[in-house]
Amino acid sequence: MEKSCHTIDHRVYYNETDQMGRVYHSNYVIWMEKGRTEFIRTKKISYKSLEEDGIFLPVSDIDIKFFKAIEYDMELKIKTILTEINRIKVKFRYEFYDSGMEILFGVANTTNIFTDRDGRPKRVTKELVDRIKNN
Repeated sequence: MEKSCHTIDHRVYYNETDQMGRVYHSNYVIWMEKGRTEFIRTKKISYKSLEEDGIFLPVSDIDIKFFKAIEYDMELKIKTILTEINRIKVKFRYEFYDSGMEILFGVANTTNIFTDRDGRPKRVTKELVDRIKNN
């Protein structure tokens, strides 16, 4: 599969850092959600519309690797890459760069499972998968 991706800009705010002025690790998860939401939006789909159709995408697996500290007031690029999708799950990779896309600060991966409102796995249509997969 050719990789479909989307990049967003983010400036690090003081409230996202710890006492040393470095980004607190839980903020990466928030940024990943932001990247994933905007990636889906580029497909002319919103999480809200999916939920209105009874489709939810909870995270079932997450991993993050930190290479270099991100600090207060830095401008970042958060790249979200679709790495796998089928009618049951979708996997994303996230890359955290400086504003020039030269320094890689960390990478992360999530697996999201399609479920119904009650959290039961739900098989989605091939049309939805194709829509998310294609550029």
